[in-house]
Amino acid sequence: MENSIEFAYQDLRGRSFHGANLRGADFSYCDIRGADFSETTLIGANFSHAKAGLGNYQNLLLIAVALILSGICGFAAAFSGVIATDFIYFAVQEGLKFTFVAGGIALVTLFVFCVLSNYQALEVALGASAVVGAVAIAIAAISAIDGVIAGSVAGVLVAVNVAFGLVMAVSFTMTIILTRTLGVIIAIFAVIVGGIGGVALGALITNNDNAFVSAISVGICTASTGTFLGSYLARQVFKNEEKFLFFRTIAVNLASIRGTSFINANLTNSNFQQSVLKHCDFSNATLTHTNFHLAQKLDCARVGNTILANPKVRELLVKKRGVKQLYIGCNIKGGNLAGADLSEANFTEADISEATFVDAILERANFTKAQAINTNFQHARLTAACLEAWNIDSTTQLEEVICDYVFLLNNQNERRPSSGVFAPGEFTKLFQVFINTVDLIFQNGLDLQALYSALVDVKAANQDTQLAIRSIENKGDGVVVVKVEVTEEANKTKIHSDFTQSYQVALQAIEAKYQAQLQSKDEQIELYRQHQADLKNLMQMIVAPASKSEIPGKLVVLKIGDTDELSGSIPVTLQISNEGATPSVECTARLPVAPQLEILYSQWQSAYYRTLLSSARLEIPEMQTTNISRYDYLQECEASAQRFKQYLNHWLNNSESFRVIKEKLLEQLNPSETIRVILQTENRTLLKLPFQQWTFFDTYRNAELAIYTAAYNKIEAPSIRNNRVKILAILGDSTGIDVNQDRRILEQLPNSEVTFLVEPLRKQVNDELWQQPWDILFFAGHSYTKQEIGQININKNETLSIGQLKNALQKAIQQGLKLAIFNSCDGLGLALNLVELNIPQMIVMREPVPDKVAQEFLKNFLTKFSNGKTLYISVREAREKLQGLENEYPTTTWLPVIFQNPSQIPPLWNTD
Repeated sequence: MENSIEFAYQDLRGRSFHGANLRGADFSYCDIRGADFSETTLIGANFSHAKAGLGNYQNLLLIAVALILSGICGFAAAFSGVIATDFIYFAVQEGLKFTFVAGGIALVTLFVFCVLSNYQALEVALGASAVVGAVAIAIAAISAIDGVIAGSVAGVLVAVNVAFGLVMAVSFTMTIILTRTLGVIIAIFAVIVGGIGGVALGALITNNDNAFVSAISVGICTASTGTFLGSYLARQVFKNEEKFLFFRTIAVNLASIRGTSFINANLTNSNFQQSVLKHCDFSNATLTHTNFHLAQKLDCARVGNTILANPKVRELLVKKRGVKQLYIGCNIKGGNLAGADLSEANFTEADISEATFVDAILERANFTKAQAINTNFQHARLTAACLEAWNIDSTTQLEEVICDYVFLLNNQNERRPSSGVFAPGEFTKLFQVFINTVDLIFQNGLDLQALYSALVDVKAANQDTQLAIRSIENKGDGVVVVKVEVTEEANKTKIHSDFTQSYQVALQAIEAKYQAQLQSKDEQIELYRQHQADLKNLMQMIVAPASKSEIPGKLVVLKIGDTDELSGSIPVTLQISNEGATPSVECTARLPVAPQLEILYSQWQSAYYRTLLSSARLEIPEMQTTNISRYDYLQECEASAQRFKQYLNHWLNNSESFRVIKEKLLEQLNPSETIRVILQTENRTLLKLPFQQWTFFDTYRNAELAIYTAAYNKIEAPSIRNNRVKILAILGDSTGIDVNQDRRILEQLPNSEVTFLVEPLRKQVNDELWQQPWDILFFAGHSYTKQEIGQININKNETLSIGQLKNALQKAIQQGLKLAIFNSCDGLGLALNLVELNIPQMIVMREPVPDKVAQEFLKNFLTKFSNGKTLYISVREAREKLQGLENEYPTTTWLPVIFQNPSQIPPLWNTD
């Protein structure tokens, strides 16, 4: 398989791409006749102006089959006519009564079949012919001794002629699919064969000249009649007559054999605009948001088990014009109708879930009882549309809908708004649905104090469920509806019962309190103040906090599992919670396998290595001498980084199966919040990737990423807290680098106590970790990873692995070690080894780091962290500040990374 995904203008006839991952591939203007894309991932692929269908060999074979079938059919028609005529002739000449009956029954039955097939459905014609034949046989059996024999003979004649007539129709349909001219040629060929057959049969079965002439004449006539019947049926098929759909299905299926195959392919968001799709096979393909605008010959493609099976829907997707058309009950699930003109179209009870109507004209359209789950109406024009009982949910996208007013009942009843037009954003607010709610109905008004008290009680009784008041609506006549939002897995019946009981208890308590406290004016004033305080607390539960300081931090955990070999995708679980609380939101999705991601990262990694000089805190192997300047390497590194970043964001932002997680993040997170994002996975490839380059972090400026493995244990922190931040700083082998700058940075930290070990022996490091509690472990010097084992050079002659310090490090963690900083190269190996000890937090460099970059990051991080900023914000700001060095050291903002034990909350600097 080619490494490139660019195939534009290429001749790909007969090529096999079976099972490949061709996400985003460009096949525009390609010749893909006979190509095999079965079970291929083609999400976002471009097939515009491509030419699909049969290869030349398959075309010739199809013509040959049609000729053979039509010849057989012409001969069969002639055979039936000659035999029937011969029976009648000899009945007259020789007085053979049963032959007359047989011939007559055959001709009458065939006549009935031909007439009815013209005016009725095929099954009606067949049924009526069978009835006429059966009645005739019964009459013959009563009136003639040999009637049963005559009926049997007639039945055989009728069956042969009808069967071959149907085959003839299929044959003509197959050829008309190729060209209509070829259909005419096939018809003429059938008549010629039938005529020759009639002559031959007449010569064989009769010795009488008159009988011979009659047989030939009738043979030619019946052959012509059968041929014209087949031609007529074929023409009706191409008019999309529902009564002849059977013929069309058979003919298209046969003609699509060995054509371009998209069987079981994932064509989500693919583009077939103005492509030729004759003889394609889309059976069981995923066609979500697939663009068929102005595609040609799609009616000649095999479309089993897709929304294209309905000719009306197929035509709509191709033309994108359905003004005043009826699509009642149609399945248009996942259809791409972006920009379509659907004014006054009727979608009553249609399934338009997951479809896209972006920029569509839907004015005066009828969506009564339509299924519109996860449907995209962004920028659609919905003025005067009828939305009676349509089924939408929170995934239905109604942002920036262009709408002056709508009707909630058919026949333009229940206008909203009742007068005037919607203000900007009002339509979305009116129809945004939250399915995870509990509706509390109060018949005699609402006491807010009792509601607040009940909410507190219910929250205490259902601590595993997040509760929030979504809205309070006054319905009139004393009826008030309170909508309480709950999590998806919540027991809504129990919560409703708890609310009802708690509200009644609180209401009775308040009434008793009123009676006791209304005895004096002062008590009444105090009661009023208390009531207002309760009301204020309730409003705070309804309305989001206004100031940034009041907004609690959020924790976002993305758990990425192992690749599912059957589906070829990766399971992902999202959890969102307030800091220190249990997850309040959880959902699952899938990401497609993206092998190109690792390739692009490796290309960037190689280019990055070539930009490094001897200032890196790692012994970089000498590169082969070339004539390429360092400037060229810098340009190559920037270009490869850009390619990786584009692919990473395409993977995360455009993967349809991952969309639910992206939307949940946008729905649940506020850009002004402080957000910790932890990516958990056992996939070592994914752990090393710089997911900070996801555009999500551009939107959420107070968010930063940490990584960790899927397995972890919680470490109980000791109750004794140091008055000062205690730091054990190991300054290891400094050959070729300046670790004294690191020392000067550490010495200037406020409210800290730093112990330095300069090029220590192993025993010194071990003893210090055992003897006293530390808050931070710091290392500066050379480090590297070999066979997934991290090593640090503690002096010029000695290296240490995490395993060699396991007992000492475990002791330090038990005594309160909160953070390890390895301001050295290639720290992922060190971090992954420390993970096994469940250290709370680590900061490492994912790749070799230039000395100047390491010092700049350390200075900026510790300055911000020691001044009270959170660990995550300090890392992000220090990391992003490295951009000022990227003209000399490209992509250094990718290097720092946090390893975070999900069970721990990051510490703040002790400023007491």
